[in-house]
Amino acid sequence: MAALLGTSATSQAAPKAVLIGIDGTQYEKLLALDLPNMRRLYQTMAYTGGVQGSASEQTTVSGPGWTTMLTGVWANKHGVTSNDSGLANAQFPSVFKRIRQAKPSAYIASITNWASINQRFLTQDVVGNDFNASGLSDQAVVDKTVEQIRTTPADFIFVALDDPDHAGHASGFGAAYNQAIRDSDARLGQILAAVEAKRAASGDDWLVLVTTDHGREALLGYNHGSQTRSEKTIFIASNQALNAEFNQPVGNVSNQGFGGLYGYAAQTSIAPTILRHLGIALQPQWLLDGIPLNGTLAVQKLLPASGSQATLNWFAADGGMVEIRRNGITVATVPAAQQGWLDGAAIPGQADYSLIHNGTPAALRLNRRQIQATLDWDATRSYFFLDDGSYVRYNQVLDRADSGYPAATSDSSWPGLGSYAGKLRAGFSKDAGVAYFFLDDGRYIRYNKIADRVESGYPKPVNDSTWPGLAAYAGQIRATLRWSGGTVYFFLRDGRYLRYNLILDKVDAGYPKPVTDANWPGLGAYAGQIESALKWDDTRAYFFLGGKRYIRYNIALDRAESGYPRAVDQASWPGLLVQ
Repeated sequence: MAALLGTSATSQAAPKAVLIGIDGTQYEKLLALDLPNMRRLYQTMAYTGGVQGSASEQTTVSGPGWTTMLTGVWANKHGVTSNDSGLANAQFPSVFKRIRQAKPSAYIASITNWASINQRFLTQDVVGNDFNASGLSDQAVVDKTVEQIRTTPADFIFVALDDPDHAGHASGFGAAYNQAIRDSDARLGQILAAVEAKRAASGDDWLVLVTTDHGREALLGYNHGSQTRSEKTIFIASNQALNAEFNQPVGNVSNQGFGGLYGYAAQTSIAPTILRHLGIALQPQWLLDGIPLNGTLAVQKLLPASGSQATLNWFAADGGMVEIRRNGITVATVPAAQQGWLDGAAIPGQADYSLIHNGTPAALRLNRRQIQATLDWDATRSYFFLDDGSYVRYNQVLDRADSGYPAATSDSSWPGLGSYAGKLRAGFSKDAGVAYFFLDDGRYIRYNKIADRVESGYPKPVNDSTWPGLAAYAGQIRATLRWSGGTVYFFLRDGRYLRYNLILDKVDAGYPKPVTDANWPGLGAYAGQIESALKWDDTRAYFFLGGKRYIRYNIALDRAESGYPRAVDQASWPGLLVQ
């Protein structure tokens, strides 16, 4: 079928595109089956789920997958983090809206089995389409698609089929699942035939892309959602030959996770490929995470590096210069062959980078947040206050950050604390009713946990009336650690600590003392690096160090556990700090 596989023969041909998604189709199963219509297309392995441990990590389920496919950004930007999410973030429109804005007279359609794509996540975008249909059977989806191709001047049609995913959830891998994929291939053949007939009649330049929203767990195939190679692996197929990002996987990417999967194309490349084919220029300010699989290459494999610094790593097959923008402002121009750049600026919180090479942008969002203070609220939750004025509620039962965080530390979320969000230095709970926060200017705040608000008259200065024996060190407090009984430890920025007796309400005699391996076994080498501390329960505490590292301290044995420090990442503290 050379005519379909070829690109348009004339410069007058109008660009058209169809994107076909087949939900939950395992790439390895697709390769193993005899699928005559898929064989007519160029194919590549690709990945979904973002980059594990980075800001882009997302669950391998349908809501995030479809939305990433259609917006060209990961869930940390579009905001659809589960199948129960609401509207996607309007700051990152889908291809439906991008096409409508660039081509007001374009004919656009979205035809889906799963109604949530049109009616939940992207409602604000598809409302501008010329035709939408949702909640149809797979065959009805294809029938409507063929009708649209034959009878309308369609410029872009999105098609979503669901039967393989339904079969997988019902019976896992096996005969029913394989048959659902064969049926989907037959339906793909119907769409390809309609496209070819329309192309032959009009001479238009049709791009057909076929993909899936997520993989499946490797053994049985019933479920998906996790960060495993099998669940992250998807595919992208095309009726046209595409560029090296599509057909030449990169082996020396900075992140070698999942057996080199990140060397293949990303799900985020689908939207920019469609936009470029339709003649829509990609803009750096759109902050698209994927690069197009057609036309001129941008820097490839722009992935976050590990560590606390903002290091950008990429692959570039040719020379020239790369313009680097941070939050819309050009901060550097470097040779593409350098394939990396370290941002030495102290930028707290979130930073959006755009790298422009050969006129094509690629984007990466980094969260450079650091833990600034902690609060041991109760046995079920703790709070982490970050250096950009946000906070995270951490679920100690599930051992992960609750969804919706980081959130702003404001007078709505923490009544009376909003004005001091950037000044919080340490915190601890005295008991079930009272917590204390210490500020970086030597003052402190008493927080009423029952009333859930700052008590009147605060902040007050830390002096020998309010905290006897602590006054001389008020501006040096780096961390507090509520111990058993009536003891609280204050750690100072110079590597010393004080023991405070809450019952006697005073610093114990003989303090401060240096943090050494004699009094804090395993902490001595990190005395000056302690940024915050948290008592988890009666068995363990955590010390957080600069550079997004932490140490687990065994309270019963009174020593740091072996194998620490370790990185604060998505594996160790899910959702707390991501790059």
